Amino acid sequence: MKKTTLASLICIALSAGALSGCDFYDEPSTTDTGSEITPEPTPEVASTIVTTTAELLAAIDSAQTGDFIGLSTVGDFSNIGTIVLNKAITLLSADAEGNIISADGETVTEQAVLSGAVCIDIPTEAVEVLNDGNQVRISNIAFENITMDSCGSGESTSNSIINIGKVGKDKTAVLLDNLTFDGSSFTEPTGSSDAWVYSRGLVDLSDSTFTNKSENAQSILYLNCGSSTSRGGSNDDPRGSTFTGNTFSLAALNSAGVVKAATIGVPSNLGQDNKNCATTFTDNTFENFTYLISETSDASTALYDVFGDTVQTENTLINDIDDTTTPPDAGVSNPKNIAELNAAILAATAGSTITVGAGDEYDFSAGTITIDKAIKLVGEDGALFTGSTCIDVLDAAVGTEISNISFKNITVDVCGDPSGSASNSIINIGKVGKDKLGVTLDKLNFDGAGFIEPTGSSDAWVYSRGLVDISNTTFANKSADAQNILYLNCGSSAARGGSNTDPRGSIFSSNTFALAELNASGMTKAATIGVPSNLGQENKNCATTFTDNTFTNFSALISVTEDNSTALYDVFGDTTESDNILESTATEETVMPFTVAEVNAAIAAAEVGTTITLGAGETYDYSSGVITIDKAIKLVGQDGATISGSTCIDIIDGAAGAEISNIIFSNDAIALCGTTDDAKEAVINIQKVGEDEMPILLTGLTFDTTNITSQDQIENKGAWIRSYGFMNLTNSSFTTQDSGLQNDLVKLTCSSSKGKMGTLIDGNAFSIAGADSKETAAIKIGDSSSGAIKDADNENNCNVTVSNNSFSGYTFDIVNSVGSSGARDAAIFARLESESTNLFPGNTFNQ
Repeated sequence: MKKTTLASLICIALSAGALSGCDFYDEPSTTDTGSEITPEPTPEVASTIVTTTAELLAAIDSAQTGDFIGLSTVGDFSNIGTIVLNKAITLLSADAEGNIISADGETVTEQAVLSGAVCIDIPTEAVEVLNDGNQVRISNIAFENITMDSCGSGESTSNSIINIGKVGKDKTAVLLDNLTFDGSSFTEPTGSSDAWVYSRGLVDLSDSTFTNKSENAQSILYLNCGSSTSRGGSNDDPRGSTFTGNTFSLAALNSAGVVKAATIGVPSNLGQDNKNCATTFTDNTFENFTYLISETSDASTALYDVFGDTVQTENTLINDIDDTTTPPDAGVSNPKNIAELNAAILAATAGSTITVGAGDEYDFSAGTITIDKAIKLVGEDGALFTGSTCIDVLDAAVGTEISNISFKNITVDVCGDPSGSASNSIINIGKVGKDKLGVTLDKLNFDGAGFIEPTGSSDAWVYSRGLVDISNTTFANKSADAQNILYLNCGSSAARGGSNTDPRGSIFSSNTFALAELNASGMTKAATIGVPSNLGQENKNCATTFTDNTFTNFSALISVTEDNSTALYDVFGDTTESDNILESTATEETVMPFTVAEVNAAIAAAEVGTTITLGAGETYDYSSGVITIDKAIKLVGQDGATISGSTCIDIIDGAAGAEISNIIFSNDAIALCGTTDDAKEAVINIQKVGEDEMPILLTGLTFDTTNITSQDQIENKGAWIRSYGFMNLTNSSFTTQDSGLQNDLVKLTCSSSKGKMGTLIDGNAFSIAGADSKETAAIKIGDSSSGAIKDADNENNCNVTVSNNSFSGYTFDIVNSVGSSGARDAAIFARLESESTNLFPGNTFNQ
């Protein structure tokens, strides 16, 4: 490794004068970009010359700002792995003596070659160095026989050859010039965001050649403009990346291909503020693409301009197609199968109509139909989808319409990209909803008589994370064993028309939703509206409207809890329904046992979803014993139904999704509850139970604590509710706790993964009386020692939301320590929001 920094310094010094003695051979393009920064002039001799991978990495490690590292054209730079450039230096080709090689043919034309498993990472962490004119530059280097893989670290990782993080502060770009990429022997992945050059920051690319790009791998350039650094560090005065004098070439013309010269912006960011790129393409050549630029992911588009803000001038498109100005119109296509249908969609422009034919010559029976733009998919009368067919509507397909198609003998399975917005469904709709424009489904016909479908709580015939309007559609013969016809996951603002402050939810009008037969104890829904585990979180609601629909073979129309055989499970309680018709009424026989033993016998005999009712009055005695719940049943009280004495409820494995509601607890003893190793002292003991979206639901309960007046009545400081699992406690009351007893009303232990799944305590009332010094709480989250909640993983990561509750009479509101003397009672005794994953919004104290 040869150091020649003196020559470099002399040359740089001369550059301030007449520029004599230096070869400023072919500087990066000086296109006006709105920045005052001028590139560092190139010296004649490199600061350091390297011939091996080890020398190159060592030179980068010891380099100073402004150094030029020359890669010898006779060197071996294969399989280096990741080259990290986190300082303002230049990599470029040099001869064996360290003389920097011109790229214009005046000296020599060789380039140093990087090959094999190699990538160059310019990480986000370098942003504090690479600004105010301190630039990274890569110049006059060739890339051959590359094996592409993950490049970078953390959030700024990509499958790429050059990976640029969030650098671009002060409009200081990364400079790439006179590079050569020959993809003829590249091994590369085919993901939609994989690219030869991937950038989250500001990059100026000039006079470079990208040739022989495979038609199976998607982008040469991918510009992820989610950070302001891609706009020069400013959203108010943006300066985007520039691309000048480059050649982008596919190996062969493929007018139906998905390969892009550049994907400019992230499709899923469409509609979001400050995610655009503001790029400029000037004097570039694009070979073997069908047409130059489009705002949708049309087949064989050179520039996929996601946000429509790219400036392009004097670019050249070279191919053998006469009309290169606009994409082909797929409205005249007549696809015979799903492969041809997908090709037609790829080739279509936004607004095109694609007709699905009907008859024996058409076979739409296997595969995923992917819609990535606003097309109209219209069936001729009799158009039919069957078998393992599904329709995946991507986030960018705002304004898509699907109409006049029937679905029969469908096998429901995963639809969509499993790493993204996939679901078990027939129609899977992503986060579509920009500008209150979503997906329209009209005059469809689903006949579930021959469907094969899964039975998960979120599986559905139509699953939507976005805005969907459904009208004049028939959903018939839904199995009582499979849970949803519609599932609306409203976690994204797209489901509210792209706005949380002025929402417009999905609309369902003039449809028929019908079960195959009446099943009054079934869990099947016409629609689950909202995700149950999101209850209590802001901006997760659906704001849907159901008008003039008919619901057949359901027991009830709408409920805010997951009641048996309810047509509409309105999780957030914000659905508007009018003029809907319920065509059947449930005749479920009420199961009403007289004793705890009979309750357990009824549970043992019950199907999942069965309601068991506790009676009210003297003939019903629930004062002794343990009620064991081991399946997802509903234990509901008649008005006035009371559990007393030492009776407790033990909820064990298998009971995820069980519900207890409308019961009074007036116990005079808190004893060990249960017979398993996880038995605990509690009135309601929830063991390590809970599944995704299936908490134990406790609602409308009343706890009268006044019959317990002595610590002797409480075994081992037991709690009224103790949970090691996943539960929701809502709309319940606790009156009146005694501050002279060490006895929590609700005690949550987070040592189990089930206890960290997102327990919600919302809309309840808690009160306490007395002025004693016992350590006690209305709600205790985690274990304590010496009067303080432990600072440990199990306590800091409980993921509990305590919201909209009222607390009366407590000395402390929200504390992580109650001390060792004086009044030691707290409303919420837990690790604080600032030091944990717990959330405590909207509670009131002593009002």
